[in-house]
This record gives sequence, structure tokens and C-alpha cells, in this order.
Amino acid sequence: MTYLKRLEEEVSTWPNISVYPHRFGGREFRFGSAEVGHMHTGGIVDIPFPRSLRDALLKEGLAEEHRWVPNSGWITFRIRSDEDHKHAL
Repeated sequence: MTYLKRLEEEVSTWPNISVYPHRFGGREFRFGSAEVGHMHTGGIVDIPFPRSLRDALLKEGLAEEHRWVPNSGWITFRIRSDEDHKHAL
């Protein structure tokens, strides 16, 4: 099973989380009607955070700037290992 499939299976068990196709491909996670993250093929996970938390994650090297909206609260995280999978959760 791929890391992304494992992530989807885990997150989909969380209370009030639903999974949908993402408008740019991949899978999207919603809490009610609000998107709380999405994932793309290749192990890419995008998650929105408040700017202060996003800045701290970037400073510590725990995430990357989002490719398309780098000045937003969104971050990109790449899952390449079991350790990355745990970190993504």
C-alpha cells in the first residue's frame, strides 16, 4: 500500500472528515465544508495553517512553501518514508 493510500485511509477515519476528489487531481480532505488539506500523486501533501505556524514549519525545515501560493498559509510536505508518513499525520 502506498504512503498516500495509507494517509487517506487513516485521515478518513477521523471524526467529521470526508474525502473527495481534489479539483487539481488527487484527494481532498474536508472538515464539514472546509478543506483541511489535500494530496497529489508523487507523495505531495498540501495543508493550510495559520501564517505564524506555517512560518515556523518552514523555518524548522519541516515543510516547503506551497508551489502555487507560496505567500499563503499553505505548506507542502512530501511523503517518502514511514517517518514522513507519521510526520504528516
